[in-house]
Amino acid sequence: MDLHHRPTVVVVGGGLTGLVAARRLDRAGCEVTLAEGSDRLGGQVRTIPVAGHVVDVGAEALHLGSPAARGLVDELGLAEQVVGARPGTTLVWSAGRPRPLPAGMGPAGPSRLRPLLTSRVLSLRGLGRAGLEPLAARVTARLDDDDDTSIGAFLTSRFGREVTDHLVDPLLGSLHAGDVDRLSLRACAPALVGPAARGRSIVLRRRGARATANPAAPVFASFAGGLQVLTDRVLADTAVDVRVGAPALALERLGGRYAVHVGDGAQLVADAVLLALPAHQAASILSGAAAPVARRLYEVETATVATVVLAVDRRGTSGLRAFRGNGLLVASRSGLLLKAMTHLSHKWPHLDDGRTTLLRLSAGRSGDPTVDQIGDDELVGRLLAELHQLTGLTCEPEAVHVERWPGGMPQQTVGHRARIRALRDDLHRLAPGVTVAGASYDGLGLAACTSSAEEGAAAVLTHLTRPVETGSLA
Repeated sequence: MDLHHRPTVVVVGGGLTGLVAARRLDRAGCEVTLAEGSDRLGGQVRTIPVAGHVVDVGAEALHLGSPAARGLVDELGLAEQVVGARPGTTLVWSAGRPRPLPAGMGPAGPSRLRPLLTSRVLSLRGLGRAGLEPLAARVTARLDDDDDTSIGAFLTSRFGREVTDHLVDPLLGSLHAGDVDRLSLRACAPALVGPAARGRSIVLRRRGARATANPAAPVFASFAGGLQVLTDRVLADTAVDVRVGAPALALERLGGRYAVHVGDGAQLVADAVLLALPAHQAASILSGAAAPVARRLYEVETATVATVVLAVDRRGTSGLRAFRGNGLLVASRSGLLLKAMTHLSHKWPHLDDGRTTLLRLSAGRSGDPTVDQIGDDELVGRLLAELHQLTGLTCEPEAVHVERWPGGMPQQTVGHRARIRALRDDLHRLAPGVTVAGASYDGLGLAACTSSAEEGAAAVLTHLTRPVETGSLA
């Protein structure tokens, strides 16, 4: 992009969103400073040693089905280092029993009827209702262009309540640490918006799509050195000025420019600012320059989650059914603190040494303050007791690591996308040249954050090449 001068941009936040945005702006000819409040880059990409292995305790995988994620990996020269997740059975614990997750069951609901009907997860009545989905698609109300609904409400209208409670809730509810009856269809399952708007069957629509899929290409991927390999590479060949331990405190309008005040008393003056931060942190920074926007950012709901990694002797798991596949999902109505267990040593080839079983346990849901209220020892003790209850595991772990993510899971409830669109419009009016990007706005997962970063960087570049605008600071 041909810019008449080298504009300056401050990117606040050193997670993957901020790193990718900074890279894009640097490549476009901007002078970029990245300010990160903690002492490291990566955000919720955090790779640590556990029992002689490198394990991710935040984001676990990169979804390479996303063109943005695949493009970033290729651009960084990391394609040959990709490690694909092994295929494997996932069990779902619901109504007091473990059952294999039916083939074709994804976060957006079932895509095939036959595996669902033979899964033994549903009652006879639930099976009969689920089998009516093609008919239900024709008779249920269609989603209007300006409307949204919850994932739970939509899939219940198509498949019945049992599918929602016994399958969608453990899978998608666990992924988002949220309530599927409140999570937005448009934000959390955009693939379902078309069928919802046009009244088309989900299972019949997907039957034709499967023929074009490439089963050999890994969809969920990592690296032998963990996901930190990706975040370490993003800025390696750029001129971005990286400042860690520099928390942004406030944003000040200086005519057509901005000053970002950081914790050491310094001011980073720039033509534009991209806030790659969770909504509540962005709100704190914007409280002076765009107070109405800040108030709305504070309204974004979040859930606190915790990840516990265990290393156990493989001999203690060899006879247990739950450890022959990739993991176990738990329905929110189970009353348990544990919401998911991932068998890392089975799922990831680079974590399989034949001796140690590495397990990743997840806890924390929207509306449940338990994780915030108990200490690490009690958290680990309760999860171990529940794991024993669900799987029969009795051996003591050889190593334990607890990672907490306070407010780390934004809740994209019904109407989320419309609220964020309006919020961005207001921010553009009040503080032109200031942009927000990241999971709080555009979706969970590293792929979504990559797309959000690229869109945020594009918005900044658009601002830098148009005449200076003025806006009210009211």
